[in-house]
Formats: sequence, C-alpha cells, structure tokens
Amino acid sequence: MQYYVYTHSTPEGNVFYVGKGKGKRAFSTSDRSLKWRDVVHANDGLTIKIVKRFETENEAFDYEEQLIAECKNAGADLVNYTSGGRGPKDYCVPEAVRQLKSKQMKGYKHKKITCPHCGTTGGETSLKRWHFDNCKGTRPQFKSRITVLGTRHYLGKFHTKEEADANAQDFKDLVMSEIALLNTVTVPTGSRWVIV
Repeated sequence: MQYYVYTHSTPEGNVFYVGKGKGKRAFSTSDRSLKWRDVVHANDGLTIKIVKRFETENEAFDYEEQLIAECKNAGADLVNYTSGGRGPKDYCVPEAVRQLKSKQMKGYKHKKITCPHCGTTGGETSLKRWHFDNCKGTRPQFKSRITVLGTRHYLGKFHTKEEADANAQDFKDLVMSEIALLNTVTVPTGSRWVIV
C-alpha cells in the first residue's frame, strides 16, 4: 500500500494541518487533537488534499517534515504538535490539554498501600508496578548466636537486637531443659543410649 502526505485546510483554503498516512487516514476524523477539532468546528468543515504519494514510509516522513517547515515559513497557523517525521520530535503538550488533564485529576487520591516486605508506603499503582517485584525487604542485620556445652551455634539473623537476643535465650532455655531432662532420666542397666 502506498504512503502519502496530505493537508487539511479550511474551506477558504488555509492549510491548518499536514499529515502522513496510508489507506483512508487522510479522510478519518478519529484520533485527531482537540485543536484540530476546534478548527474544523469553527470553520464548518475542511478541505482534504493528497499532496504527494510515496513508495516508502521514510520518504513520506521526510516530505511531511519538509512540507510542515514550508507551511510554517509561509505563515500558516498549523495545529500539528510536532515538526513531522518519525516520532514525537519537538512535541510539547498544548496548554488546553494540560488544563483538561489538570481538571480531570484534581481531587483524585491514589489508594495507599504498604509493602509487606519492607514497610514502604505509597500509591498502589506505582508500588505494584515498580516496587513489589524488586523489593528485597529490609535485610536483617543482627546475628543470633549461642554457646552450648562449649559449641558455638549460629541461629540466624534478625531485624532488631532484642529479637536476636530473645531467640538465643529461647534456644538456650530449650537446650538446657533437654539437658536437665536427660540428667533426670534413669537408665536401666544393660541399656544402650545413643544421643543424636
């Protein structure tokens, strides 16, 4: 399918838009800017002209850029947001669009959530999109260790010194109660006990 560059003009012949397209794009009224719609509405219609056809899209982009520059130099008041070509070159959000978005977002509050791993609080969208998959949580830094019967045991890391000490004390109490239980058990003569 061939590409082309087209213009939209007021019924009097003043060009207000230059575009690149293929198929029925030049004749479509969908996906047009607010500024484009305002001009069409104010002039009760528009005139559509296919200026030139091309075999490749790149040629069409180049000519679109050239034609936009020529129209601007001739004093045309174009509603194009960019200077043409591929991508949003020289794009700047128009003030009317900024005002509309501002009005739509005024008073809107994002739902706040808290990360279960590290306790970070923020907007639901951002945290779910960026934070949750990458969160490593707050890393515990306090080691819990204990020496039982001359042997040092490592019991893991904890977030606070108090948690580490409490864990060590719990483990020590458990081991000491087991030792005390073993000391109170009477072993029948001739029995063989293996402590694992």
